[in-house]
Amino acid sequence: MTQSLAAARLNTCRQNRGRPLRVALVDSVPLLRSGVQAVVAADPSLTWIGAVSGALAAVEMCDRGAPDAVLVTSGSDPGWKLCELLTRLFNGMIVVVLIGPESRGAEAMARARLHGARSLVPIEADSDRLVTAIRLGVDLGDFVDPQLRGCFAPVRLSAVVRGGRPLSRRELEVLHQVAKGRTAAEIADRLGIGTETVRTHVNHVLRKLEARDRAHAVAKAFEMSLLSR
Repeated sequence: MTQSLAAARLNTCRQNRGRPLRVALVDSVPLLRSGVQAVVAADPSLTWIGAVSGALAAVEMCDRGAPDAVLVTSGSDPGWKLCELLTRLFNGMIVVVLIGPESRGAEAMARARLHGARSLVPIEADSDRLVTAIRLGVDLGDFVDPQLRGCFAPVRLSAVVRGGRPLSRRELEVLHQVAKGRTAAEIADRLGIGTETVRTHVNHVLRKLEARDRAHAVAKAFEMSLLSR
């Protein structure tokens, strides 16, 4: 998505929502906290809830403040456990991850998505890009900043699958749902197939892409241009 297209979709989302989005941050760095707070406070489409550090404080803040979006830095959640916890506990709330250099790789970002992150933006992004990541993450449920899409290095399509075993249409459909972080049960419900059938398709994808696990498969799929960016 280009910056101009992202801006157009952002304006449409603003028109369709009648209230400011409630935004919170989980991080312990004072300078980062004050910077994010200043960006949120300056935008009339957003409302600042607060900033905390640690999983317990984050859960308490979300329970008390009911934010629409919680920003989490990749450095404060290296295993993406907090993303997963908040996503599972608070339906309707999204996690926006501020990606630092240590997590700026295809597999690391794929794991973030699989653990619940719905919007990814560089930690050094300017205020407009941060607001876009928050708004489109909430309204569309799926956003990756253009700079981060460039971290998925393209490869030749002839290298998509070894041994001449292309993914079937259904396997590609399942892979798209896996990339959005959905469980086997959620994918089954969306595609109208059984949960065990979903698991079978996932196993086929893993074997054909020679991937270790779901996150590795998603990362390789992005690199191989199997997934839209």
